[in-house]
Amino acid sequence: MTPNFFKNYLILLFVAPFLLNAQDQFDLLDVALVTGPSISWMHTDNNTISSDGIQLSYKIHAIADFALNERFSITAGAGLSLGMGGHLKYQTGGNLWSESTLNIPRGDSLPDGVRLGYGVNYLDFPVGFRMKTNQFGKFRFYAQVPELILGIRTRAKGTIEGEGVNTSKEQIKSQVGFFQLAWALGAGTDFYLSDKLTLTGGFRFFQTLSDVTDDSGILQNW
Repeated sequence: MTPNFFKNYLILLFVAPFLLNAQDQFDLLDVALVTGPSISWMHTDNNTISSDGIQLSYKIHAIADFALNERFSITAGAGLSLGMGGHLKYQTGGNLWSESTLNIPRGDSLPDGVRLGYGVNYLDFPVGFRMKTNQFGKFRFYAQVPELILGIRTRAKGTIEGEGVNTSKEQIKSQVGFFQLAWALGAGTDFYLSDKLTLTGGFRFFQTLSDVTDDSGILQNW
C-alpha cells in the first residue's frame, strides 16, 4: 500500500515592483513579475507518518492579467517554484525510497522514526480569476479565487535523518511525480505609483490536488 502525500504552501509576501500597465499597446492587458518567499509543508492520510517541519522556499512568476471589465479579469502566466516540499516522520522504517539509489549504506533499511525531507523545484503554469474593488486613492484591493496551477518537476533532492543515518542532497526525482496539479486562493492590494507602474503585495495559499510522491516504498512490517 502506498500512502498519499499532499503538499501545502503559503506565500507570505509577494511583491511586483514592475507591474507594467500595457494598455497603450494591448487593450486591457497588464503584465506583472510576482515573487516572494514561502513556507511549505506536507501531510499524509497514513496515520503512521506525520508532518514534521516546514520548508522555506521561493516562487517567481510572470503573470498576464486580461481584464474582462473594470472589476474582473483572467490571469495566466509561467514561473518557478524553488525548494518546495516539507518533512515527514515515519514511525516504521524500511525501504522508503525504493526507487532511488541513495548515497548511504543500507539505504533499503532505514530505521524506525526516520525523518525524510523533500526539496522540489517546479516549472509552473498558473491560470486564475481575479476580482478587484474600486480604487481608493492610490490603493485597490483584490481577491484571486480560484487559481489552478500545473507544475512540472525539474529537480528533487532529499534529506534523511534518523538513528545512525544523516544525509542530504539525495537525488529523489523518481520519488516525486513529474506533474503536479494545485489550486490556490489569494488576496492583496495594488499601490499605484503612476499610470503605468504599480506595486503589489499580498498572500496566496496553495494546496496540491495530486499526490506529490510517486513511489512504491516498502514499510517494514506494513
